[in-house]
Amino acid sequence: MSFSFKSLNRLFVFLFVLFTAVSVHASEIFTMESKLLDEGITARVALPESYNHSDSFQYPVLLVMDGSTQFEHIAGNVNFLSTFSIVPEMMVVGISAKNRLKHFTHTEIEGYEGRSGGAEQYTRFLRDELLPELQNKYRVSTYTVVTGHSLSGLYTSYLATHHSDFINASISVSPSLWWDEFTLIKDIKLAKQESEKPPVRWFVSMANEPNEMAESYERLLNALEAKPESIFNWESKQFPNETHDSTPLIGNVEGLKSVFRGFNAVPNIEIKSLDQLQAFYANYDKAVGYDFPMSVHQYNVYGLKAAYEGKVDWGQAILERGVEVFDQSEILWDSLATVYSMNDNNESALKASNKALHFAREHQSKYISEIEAQNSDLKKQTER
Repeated sequence: MSFSFKSLNRLFVFLFVLFTAVSVHASEIFTMESKLLDEGITARVALPESYNHSDSFQYPVLLVMDGSTQFEHIAGNVNFLSTFSIVPEMMVVGISAKNRLKHFTHTEIEGYEGRSGGAEQYTRFLRDELLPELQNKYRVSTYTVVTGHSLSGLYTSYLATHHSDFINASISVSPSLWWDEFTLIKDIKLAKQESEKPPVRWFVSMANEPNEMAESYERLLNALEAKPESIFNWESKQFPNETHDSTPLIGNVEGLKSVFRGFNAVPNIEIKSLDQLQAFYANYDKAVGYDFPMSVHQYNVYGLKAAYEGKVDWGQAILERGVEVFDQSEILWDSLATVYSMNDNNESALKASNKALHFAREHQSKYISEIEAQNSDLKKQTER
């Protein structure tokens, strides 16, 4: 069967039913005492919805600065985008600095002695205290993304340009690059390649903002355009219809898509076999310098796309591999049941559906109604 927009629309309807009401799992509260900052830290953690589908799969972590105001919409967008394999599934951690001016600026300026210039100390806290605690408590991989807005956008810009040893990708929404007479931009002009590690993937954006904000953004673009990609791997976007306060929502969505550009193996209407998917991600991993194993939603979306476009055997192979890796995933077992049914293998379809129903009940899955409906239909078919 040739791939068509009609069949793609049919698939979209199916996925819409399956993924309707995509939402963030209830967040957990994570607390710790920081010796480096000499203060108590409270963070909010949103686990990927597939977290309980495996006992060993590790997830990248997205550190959200100003978590008290930015955590919820970013966690929701990560959940939505990862559901359709636009970005990887990630553990989202929202943290809030009690002293933003001190922690998010890397230089101390006159008049703010003792109240600015603490970015390096805050970075040590994130790297040496927070992440190890998260790794002890959760299945966190070594791939780290940071995002910040305004003053914390200045800080994530600092991490992008000064700490490729610590982070892999950074999002800076309307960053306060004017700080200390544009000192960060001066650093960029002097920057040289320091290691063989791929540079941080960095997305920076600006809303419709006047004066020093607009000037700093223009200066930044000029400085970055003069540098090779081997030093700074960056993209930028301006949002003329947004204000400083409204821009974090769209800025983070575009930022996530930017730092994970090329991640989606099947972005439009083409399909791939399991072997082709594995080859695709081997190339992607080489480009970004990190091994991204396929997640629940990647196996699910790619498998269903292949099956619904006439390559049922391709879809079956992808989903069968998926349940090998994520043997407790109600999503994958349910989709595999669908594909077995498309292949007129009702006995295998019912076995897969029974597993999906078991795990859906165990996980109190939001997909329980759809899974129960398919299970009931398959039982009726096998009884005929």
